[in-house]
Amino acid sequence: MNDNKFLRLNTVFQLPKNVAKAAISLSQQIGKIQDTFFTLDGLQFYPHITIYSPEYPVDNLDDIISSVGELAKSSKHLVFDAKGITTHQDFITISLEASPDVQKIHAEIVNKLNPLRAGQIREKYQQATYSPEQQENIKKYGYPNVLELYHPHITITRLKDEGVATKIAGGLEWVIPGFTVNKIAVYEMGKYGTCVALIKEFNLSNQSL
Repeated sequence: MNDNKFLRLNTVFQLPKNVAKAAISLSQQIGKIQDTFFTLDGLQFYPHITIYSPEYPVDNLDDIISSVGELAKSSKHLVFDAKGITTHQDFITISLEASPDVQKIHAEIVNKLNPLRAGQIREKYQQATYSPEQQENIKKYGYPNVLELYHPHITITRLKDEGVATKIAGGLEWVIPGFTVNKIAVYEMGKYGTCVALIKEFNLSNQSL
């Protein structure tokens, strides 16, 4: 854990082992042929599906963990369908369908954890250019891609050469069309949107799908 006053945390959908393994394999495949900012390995860079990742005061960590744990108890297992491999600037991702159940738990987590930000906004978001809708989300939630702008995905890697992302993605194959998530987790974040240290994970309720 770092010693700063604020800490960027990512509350995530925890991937099943076979899906995490596939994401790591794809990331390492790319890393062998292209320079990247990171390569997933499950040790220092963890594959995941972001739910909400603002900065919080370090002093609120216990309350954040407690809140996520309580939400997990009342949330059922979730089915994700993969839409395919996509690119955004220099990122290569697996795009996923945002089902009503996924959107519901996303909104619950955002609304529950947002007050624990205590109004903190990352410096990056105060300087970079975002759409009007993203700017409004940053002001309200400390993060641009929430609620109506939430698009679940698995980030595979970030390339150092943005110009080749589409070409590289076109030569890749994602072999898992759908999967079930039964855990959510909180990670400490590093650069480039990576999850670098697992803080706590929770089982979702074993309700029928």
